[in-house]
Amino acid sequence: MNSLKYLVGLSALIIAGCAAYFSVTGLGVLFAGASIPVMIMASSLEFAKLVAATYLKQTWGEIKGFNKWYLTISVGILMLITSAGIFGYLSNAFQAQSLQLQQVDREVLVFSTKIDQNTAQIDQLNTQLGQLSSTQSQILEKGKVNSRLLRSIDSKDKQVSQINKKIADLQEENAKNNEKINEIKVSNLGLEKEVGGFRFIAEAFGMELKNVVKFFIFLIVIVFDPLAIALIIAFNGLLDDKKAKQRKILTEMMENDQKLGLYEVYGDKKEDLVENNLQKEDFSGKKLPIEEETPIIVENTPLTPNDELIEAFETYNSNLDLDNDGIVSNEELSADSDGDGVVSEEEKRKWYEDGGWRSPYDGKAFYHHPWFDWSKRERWINDRKAIDYWLSYQGGTQAALEEYKKTP
Repeated sequence: MNSLKYLVGLSALIIAGCAAYFSVTGLGVLFAGASIPVMIMASSLEFAKLVAATYLKQTWGEIKGFNKWYLTISVGILMLITSAGIFGYLSNAFQAQSLQLQQVDREVLVFSTKIDQNTAQIDQLNTQLGQLSSTQSQILEKGKVNSRLLRSIDSKDKQVSQINKKIADLQEENAKNNEKINEIKVSNLGLEKEVGGFRFIAEAFGMELKNVVKFFIFLIVIVFDPLAIALIIAFNGLLDDKKAKQRKILTEMMENDQKLGLYEVYGDKKEDLVENNLQKEDFSGKKLPIEEETPIIVENTPLTPNDELIEAFETYNSNLDLDNDGIVSNEELSADSDGDGVVSEEEKRKWYEDGGWRSPYDGKAFYHHPWFDWSKRERWINDRKAIDYWLSYQGGTQAALEEYKKTP
């Protein structure tokens, strides 16, 4: 549970930090005329938003009226402002790429237009060739061979030759234009890779590239800052759950004591209070019966543990948790030999030497304890893992180990 709490807190801080960075930078871009003042203002608002969300979570049942709802609405509006800043940052990042893409598209379009024009002209010339060939065939079929006919045929042959030359020139120009287009695309291959995924999606769904990018930016904006706030609230909730459990335990303890009429006051033991409640002695030394005793009126008011009491309870437990495993065992309770609730250094040492050294420490084997005395080899010489640890981290040697095993 503790690891989950820390993971939630860490992820909340990371996401909130990233959202704040993108938002502050994005707002600075949107208001470029006064970017630095705007970024300072946005930073303060981002910090205030997290503090307000934490405050609302921890004191939701206590704050009332205008302040409660104003802070709630303010957090919501600040989330929208943060989202707008993130959208501006991401949009500006894509805009820089978009301008480069547009420049590439314009360069390609110039040569593509020339290719289309040349292709149309080639089609026209091919049509003229067909018409000349048809006319020449008709002349040969109908006319008689004479000098005029020969001159006409020779003239048409020259026209065909000129048209073929133009077609060849245009085709050569088209080939050069295609080469230039390929050069432009190769020189901008890195840019194509950056937007290649978006371009593929745009082509797959028949959408414009900018619309696809806007859709993805909206998705990021929807989950970015709201997720940060949700994790902040969840982290505070985990902290509250721990305190609530501690309050519940202490409350139940106090309620049980109230039902029994037992209270430990100024160090008195419960047994002594029971004895005092059951019978008292008068001035003559005689014990008075219970019915003759003046009744003690105890107001049955439920006691609610405050933060100081919880902190004292935690300090008491941590003082007795000698093996640092989060649990106070009966053996550890016995270390408080004088019953004052404080385990002195001398008592800790005595508890450790009397057998506490066998207990795991901080979730690890017993020999990890900082007090573990390696000179008392009878405590570890028969433990294979302890031997390996001694050899690896305590400067032990195999020769010394063999000697220890021989020596009783």
